Amino acid sequence: MYICSINFSKNFQQKTMSRFYQIFILAFWLLQNISAQQTTVIPSSFVAGNASVAYREDWIPFHNPAALAGAEKIGFALLYENRYITKELANKALNVWFPTKYINVGVAFSHFGYSEYNEMISSISFAREFGEKFRLGAEIDYYTVFLSQSERYKGAITAQVGAQILITENFSLAFNVFNPVFSKIKTDFAEKRLPTIFSIGSLYRIKNRVDWLVQFDKEVSSPLRWATGFEYSPVKEMVVRLGAYGYNSFIPTLGAGAKFGGFRFDINAAYNSALGFSLLGRLGCEF
Repeated sequence: MYICSINFSKNFQQKTMSRFYQIFILAFWLLQNISAQQTTVIPSSFVAGNASVAYREDWIPFHNPAALAGAEKIGFALLYENRYITKELANKALNVWFPTKYINVGVAFSHFGYSEYNEMISSISFAREFGEKFRLGAEIDYYTVFLSQSERYKGAITAQVGAQILITENFSLAFNVFNPVFSKIKTDFAEKRLPTIFSIGSLYRIKNRVDWLVQFDKEVSSPLRWATGFEYSPVKEMVVRLGAYGYNSFIPTLGAGAKFGGFRFDINAAYNSALGFSLLGRLGCEF
């Protein structure tokens, strides 16, 4: 009986410490995002350096709806991001898109967190290409957050608008604004403001093999965030990505992508010197 009680006590302490550690990390992450450049429920992208505003090859949900204008086939994608190898900080996202004669339409959903605290965002996006040089997109988002068992879910509607402009055959500029209406959620005890973010970026293609992406983000009450990266395609079916971003710290990224018929797989890793690695995987299909 004495041995059993000791084992039970050790197991209980280990589980308690593990739970405490998870809650501590989650609290730290949420506090960091009070002045961060993006709300936690929006996943990172697989693009080099997370510089996705000018990325033209694919539509990444919640980043720049203008990229949806380039879709030529019906498709869907599943994305999973594990921040700092902690499942409580994971993002799960799904997006579906289909082109029409006049406008392309996309639907997306993302979930962050676990049972005690979670955030969700769903969207419907519309985009159109005007000629071969100008893309314009708009997105309507509904954001919800689970605060407690007593208050349950609180929600707010916001929007996003973006554009991509092909200046020359190898150089393009892009612009995007998230939450231009300054939406926020009010509760009995607190107020949660969604970040309002202005993004501008560029893409420069070097000899059809290397893409150089640059991006700057400015949240109205936060420091300027920069991001840059290179994407090298040794063959048409494969790409290797190397980049970095930051505003308070330097975050390097490394990734790769592959295409097989209508299927596409992308993986990306980012390293924070204080919190460790974040891994992102994405599987897409067009038909």
